Amino acid sequence: MEGVVRVEVHPTESIEKVVKAVQAVMGEIELRESDRGHITVLEGRLEKMEDLLPLRDLLSRMRIRDAAFSLLTGAAVNERLSFGLNKQAAFAGRASFHLSGTSPTGPIQFELAGDIEKIIEYLCGKSERI
Repeated sequence: MEGVVRVEVHPTESIEKVVKAVQAVMGEIELRESDRGHITVLEGRLEKMEDLLPLRDLLSRMRIRDAAFSLLTGAAVNERLSFGLNKQAAFAGRASFHLSGTSPTGPIQFELAGDIEKIIEYLCGKSERI
């Protein structure tokens, strides 16, 4: 498995708060900062399944693994999985999947590649349904 977590920081947002939001769902992930005009982009690499452990634990604590399973299964295309989490919910330590157009500042975006069935199984604990 390999992937990236990416989030745009708009001028109206605090970089520190966006970093805190990402770390609330992903633990102590290292984030690189790059400027793209008036937007700063934070990006972290995901190199192994265990890098998703903080997100898996959060989905379990919130008891939303079934909903996550349905959403992630629907978002999988070939050997790629792309989904977003709401930044404000993440800042509060919650996982809320981002639906297109629901937040003017955009999501914490995940782009994962590899054995998508195993990734979803790892995150949601639903191996018997895949």
